[in-house]
Amino acid sequence: MTVFITGATEGIGFELMRIFAAQGHDLILVARNESKLNAIQQEYGKQARITYYASDLSHPDNAEFIYHDLQYRKVCVDIAINNAGFGTSGSYTQTDWEKEHDMLKLNMVTLAYFTKMFARDMKARGHGRIMNVASTAAFEPVPYMAAYGATKAFVLSLSQSINFELKGSGVTVTTLCPGVTESKFHQRADTQNTLQKAKILPQATAREVAEYGYKMLMRGKPLAIHKFGNRFSVFMERFLPRSIVLRLASSTTH
Repeated sequence: MTVFITGATEGIGFELMRIFAAQGHDLILVARNESKLNAIQQEYGKQARITYYASDLSHPDNAEFIYHDLQYRKVCVDIAINNAGFGTSGSYTQTDWEKEHDMLKLNMVTLAYFTKMFARDMKARGHGRIMNVASTAAFEPVPYMAAYGATKAFVLSLSQSINFELKGSGVTVTTLCPGVTESKFHQRADTQNTLQKAKILPQATAREVAEYGYKMLMRGKPLAIHKFGNRFSVFMERFLPRSIVLRLASSTTH
């Protein structure tokens, strides 16, 4: 079985890579840092056959190159995990547009492209699994992380819709929604203060999220919200006025 993972050198993507490598699956890894990819290949190459692309997926042209190169090499992807993504924080009128634009392209456009291409191929073969990594932020507006939250809402809506369309095809699309997770995400998003304020929320390690996501992916579950506390929060938001949901969300991001 061949497994494709983006954002494979850090956090949840790295832990998912470890799970699949331990099972001896062929791995295709994508990340920006070539030295880290090479180190992974050296360390885990005895367990699994690993190939990689050192590529910045915030440029969708790179995603198209990777997909077409796999087609040229006649590689059939059985499992595709779209994990690469990052966040920005701050008042929307003051955040840097170039960084935000890269985030929009990576979190949405590249993910949508890989999902479409791999789902199309899998449907033609009659089997396959896709997992798109969203967030509990997908279920609510997130003041001071407005664009990031919007990208994750996009991922959730897109993935659930496609999974419905693919019923009976042998292909499933799982949306993984972690809550607060210990990873380098907060360094890049400059949300270390948010991490401290969010101590009251359920927290997890990247390994815990990856292990849960793997189980849900292999079961073909359409939605995977990690931890009961997060599932309860998402459920309760349905019954609260939107103004209160906004106020609660902003209290942990600002």
